[in-house]
Amino acid sequence: TYEEKMLNMLADTNTYRILPSDPTDKYKRELVKKLERLRKEEKITEDQLKYLKPTSDYIPRIYGTPKIHKEGAPLRPIVDYTGSITYTVARSVADILYPMMGQTKHHVKNYKDLVKELKDKELKDDEQLVSFDVVSLFTKVPIAEAIQVVRKKLERGTKLSTRTNLSVDEIIDLLEFLCNTTYFIFKGTIYEQKFGTAMGSPVSLILANLFMEDLEQTALRTCPPDIKPPFWKRYVDDVLSAVK
Repeated sequence: TYEEKMLNMLADTNTYRILPSDPTDKYKRELVKKLERLRKEEKITEDQLKYLKPTSDYIPRIYGTPKIHKEGAPLRPIVDYTGSITYTVARSVADILYPMMGQTKHHVKNYKDLVKELKDKELKDDEQLVSFDVVSLFTKVPIAEAIQVVRKKLERGTKLSTRTNLSVDEIIDLLEFLCNTTYFIFKGTIYEQKFGTAMGSPVSLILANLFMEDLEQTALRTCPPDIKPPFWKRYVDDVLSAVK
């Protein structure tokens, strides 16, 4: 049953496609070239180059965890990048981007944070509390738009130089490479993810979060005053809101 569900999910040609061959060597050469250029320009140290430079040929594998709280227990796809050619670079880029996340008043850090926010809230007679959930957020994130959101935040940031010697363009170049080399293996077949980002990559959660922050800020800013939610809190793809 598990394998049938996985194969049905991977049969979605809008999101996935079967690759005719293993692209690991090609991607590895491209990544090494980028890293060696950064070392030559003294943007990273020799120790950083050794840490970031891929040494294995491990193909990321995909697996599904069942959402047992939902009817039919649909699977949540997760790609295990541990040991893959992009893993250490993805972790390093994620460390650079992480401080930009959660910088809006709508962000929820954890359930304790939400309880604190709700403690003194009172609903009016014409309001009700509702929850929203983005369906399969990671595979729905438009990569090009999300990367533009990241670029804008990096350009507006004032503390980037304290976290890295890389320029905004160099960070974006690495991020684009990471997001456009999403491939994995399942039962001997290698697939490529054509759209969205893969849950399991260190940069995916941050990219999805930053895109959602930008989307909700635009939506709430342009929402007509008479229907604007008086309360709106979000944790990744789960939203709790008061509506009239």
